[in-house]
Amino acid sequence: MRRLPLAVALAGAGFACHEPTLPPNHTPAYGFDLSGDVFHWPEDRLPVRFYADSRGAMHAYVENAVTLWQRQFLYGEFRGVLVADSGQADVIVVWADSVPPDVTPDEGAPVRACGGSTIPDFAPSGNALEGPFHASLTVLLGSPATPAQLAACMRRTVLHELGHALGLFQEASDSLLIMNFTPWVNAPADGDRRTVEVLYHTPPTIAPPPR
Repeated sequence: MRRLPLAVALAGAGFACHEPTLPPNHTPAYGFDLSGDVFHWPEDRLPVRFYADSRGAMHAYVENAVTLWQRQFLYGEFRGVLVADSGQADVIVVWADSVPPDVTPDEGAPVRACGGSTIPDFAPSGNALEGPFHASLTVLLGSPATPAQLAACMRRTVLHELGHALGLFQEASDSLLIMNFTPWVNAPADGDRRTVEVLYHTPPTIAPPPR
């Protein structure tokens, strides 16, 4: 994910008295802030709306990623839905260049065959978003991967990029976590779950884009 400079952060909003608290053993596995600033989707903006490129298997990859991220939360702090109109989306996920074959992903050993990028659309002030997140997926030229291995790479990378769009702005150093710089696993691990749960119980300093 590309890093963008931020201006002075907004003051964090407090939680309501009925806000459920996390169990005491929920320690983040990695950082999620962007130079000290925090973003996550507030309750009044749920479900987050995702647009998936209509070509190839992107819809299936995004649907899988949304489902897996929803399962990481104890109290439904995040929910997502796919929409058909990119103009109505909070997160847009597209192919950056060529569209890979729509084949069943290879469940064997992972192969690095693709890459991804997620760009938040910051307002000039730097303390709010003014448009949707834009995520793009690309095929790595020269990779010896089979079409099925490339499909598996794309499925993992879409899951990783959607983690950034949820507010996990940093990469994880542990290769067994989906938010590692090069994702090697097929689902969020315990460290990803603990980190995103803590994120969604941390007062944000970056406001979501207007609707």
